[in-house]
Amino acid sequence: MSRDGVLVAQLVAQGVELTASLRHDERFGPVVTVAPGGPLAALGGAVVRVPPFGEAAARALVDALPCRALLGDVDALVEVLLRIQRLALELGDDLVELRVDPLVVGERGRGAVALDAVAAFATPPDPGAAPRL
Repeated sequence: MSRDGVLVAQLVAQGVELTASLRHDERFGPVVTVAPGGPLAALGGAVVRVPPFGEAAARALVDALPCRALLGDVDALVEVLLRIQRLALELGDDLVELRVDPLVVGERGRGAVALDAVAAFATPPDPGAAPRL
């Protein structure tokens, strides 16, 4: 199998690194977590919320982060957390875990960019099936 090809990716020069994840807890079901990442990981302070939750709860989640004062585009981070919890609700038990690490939150108005993400499914997706959006 040849691995020839070209990867075109956005350069992310500045921002605050976070880790955002979704996992299934035996007691609570899907749980969304966000925590400082990269050099800020030493701060600790992961914040957890059980879906479903709305924008106000997602903002409270962000406000509880120990690195909150360093975050620029809070709106973009709130949107990411809402989308992660939406995946949890729509895919249910099919999506066992999702980890976005690092998630770089840029300056205000610059958005948030997932530089790496890994998802684990209860059963492997059928490559011939139409994507579920």
